[in-house]
Amino acid sequence: MDHEFVRDIDGRYIARLSMGHEAFGSWLTDELGTDLGKCNELLSVIKHLPSQDEGYELVGDAFRLYLDQEAATVSALELQFETSSEQSQELGLSYYDDELFAACGLDDFEQLLTAWRDFISEQ
Repeated sequence: MDHEFVRDIDGRYIARLSMGHEAFGSWLTDELGTDLGKCNELLSVIKHLPSQDEGYELVGDAFRLYLDQEAATVSALELQFETSSEQSQELGLSYYDDELFAACGLDDFEQLLTAWRDFISEQ
């Protein structure tokens, strides 16, 4: 999962991720931001997940993060509506959701989160 972390002209921290993982960039930028405490809390959750039966869910203002023993998933809250894909196809509806949903292995997410924490710590 390729990523680039930058600071914009206003000093805002921004995460850009490769195609198919853009939602993780939005989640890091907009939901997690520069909250080192939350970064450390999530890294701790990841370390304890293998010994737990249940996953972990974090719902933010715009995105939902779900972690289980194998994977991390981030999805925009606006995607959580009740229309089946079959209904959508019948109606001819489709939408672009690459920036609204992404998933990866838990190890990859841990590496991404650690890199983000290191980046925002360099203030």
